[in-house]
Amino acid sequence: QPPAMACSLKDELLCSICLSIYQDPVGLGCEHYFCRRCITEHWVRQEPQGTRDCPECRRTFPEPTLAPSLKLANIVERYSAFPLDAILGAQRSPFPCKDHEKVKLFCLTDRAVVCFFCDEPAVHEQHQVTNVDDAFEELQRELKEQLQGLQESERGHTEALQLLKKQLAETKSSAKSLRATIGEAFERLHRLLRERQKAMLEELEADTARTLSDIEHKIQRYSQQLRKVQEGTQILQERLAEADKHVFLAGVASLSERLKGKIHETNLTYEDFPTSKYMGPLQYTIWKSLFQDIHP
Repeated sequence: QPPAMACSLKDELLCSICLSIYQDPVGLGCEHYFCRRCITEHWVRQEPQGTRDCPECRRTFPEPTLAPSLKLANIVERYSAFPLDAILGAQRSPFPCKDHEKVKLFCLTDRAVVCFFCDEPAVHEQHQVTNVDDAFEELQRELKEQLQGLQESERGHTEALQLLKKQLAETKSSAKSLRATIGEAFERLHRLLRERQKAMLEELEADTARTLSDIEHKIQRYSQQLRKVQEGTQILQERLAEADKHVFLAGVASLSERLKGKIHETNLTYEDFPTSKYMGPLQYTIWKSLFQDIHP
């Protein structure tokens, strides 16, 4: 099984001292490998005994030499960047990649196809790398979730647009109806105001005609009385101008008869023009008359 093979291969990359992946692996003459730090610390602990041996086979070395294993270090580096279970479970492409076949892996972090042999492991270090089949299923699941979310968003936007279009039509219809209602209401008010204006002007004309007629009649009467008073004044002035006493006294007897109807007292009475009825709080008066005709 690929997972078992991955575990087995991983075990080959473990330092037998720290039981971790090799760090700067070095080899001894016995072809066993350890972390440079681990074997160095192991030999430091053995200094009191004066020996230096291999922790694996217990072979001693008088003058041991630590040889760096570049090949093993490269394998460790690539293992750190690419999980072995993905490598072992990957399918190989029939197309050659330089001098070897391209192993199909997929980096979920970079969302890109990578080659275990060609790509630099450091580029995908600590990235989520898996085989193509698993990546296909994972991305299929993600895209289906995104599609479901987009479809739900599409339904929501469609419903919202339908509601907005309905509200648009209803608003236009309501505005049209309200314009008609407002026009009718103000037309009724205008009609009432015009009627009140017409009635008030007619009343003003009647008051004006009545007042003018009364004044003109009094003018005519007082003009006639003034002429008679002037005639009486002239008669008296002529009698007073008579110097002859006998003639003056002889005319006194007929003076009363001649002055009859010539003396009139001034007892003028008239009514003021009703201006206050058409002034003052005219708007309030009109409002009261409108209020009687309006029934909310």
